[in-house]
Amino acid sequence: MGFWWATSGTWINLAAVLLGTLVGWGLGRRLNPALADQWRRWLGVITLLLGLAMAKPLLEQRLGALPAVLPALVALVLGSSLGTGLNLEARLGRWLARHQQIPAQQVDLQRDPDQQARHQQIPAQQAREANSGLARAGILSGAFLLFCVGPMTLLGCLRNGALGEPDLLLVKACLDGVSSAVLASSVGLTLAWVLLPMALLQLPLSLAGAALALGSGDPTSAPVLIFSAAVGGLLVIALALELLDLPHPSVSNAMPALLLAPLLGWGVH
Repeated sequence: MGFWWATSGTWINLAAVLLGTLVGWGLGRRLNPALADQWRRWLGVITLLLGLAMAKPLLEQRLGALPAVLPALVALVLGSSLGTGLNLEARLGRWLARHQQIPAQQVDLQRDPDQQARHQQIPAQQAREANSGLARAGILSGAFLLFCVGPMTLLGCLRNGALGEPDLLLVKACLDGVSSAVLASSVGLTLAWVLLPMALLQLPLSLAGAALALGSGDPTSAPVLIFSAAVGGLLVIALALELLDLPHPSVSNAMPALLLAPLLGWGVH
């Protein structure tokens, strides 16, 4: 298995963020948020189609004497129960909020650099420069969380590494490209710095997927791996419903199902 074969989706993802950054920097404030929202919804439709294609083997495959859809349901129910018991979604939400929020007093001072200058007894110009640096740092950290913290990153990288299929990361690349254009319209080329931590996270994840596929022969024909990828497809369908603003089960709480699926698949098979 070649390095490019296992990591192609990440490189395309990084290129999409760079392109989106350049487009957003070029357009500046002229980028229409309503148009970006429409792009997101159409990407949700494509994500739904991709999830259905990924989950299709559950209707055709058998694990031992059972149709694959039954252990898939067990994996999702047990995984969701475990995730809900651990309160994964709420914990992730609090973690994101803790890393993205600015204290109220700091926000008030940021609205008025002259007030900040009086409060800290520093020149107003220096206060404005400090505000600019703080805002840019906040956008960079928020962009990294937006691009890299979520089920699509984990599913896409593992799928790319294990099966050589970058399709899910291609959809993620489109989403990240649109988001980076919107963010870069405010912060400019500084956003490109987010590419480094993205690469440091996603490349090892893809290589981990490739390592998991070793010893299973042709990973594209290994029943347990196909079953696990199909369970991931059901989570992708839930992600698509979220992008379309439709009722959906909690994907974050269901993430333990990705760990249970290969265990159940191996046990039943």
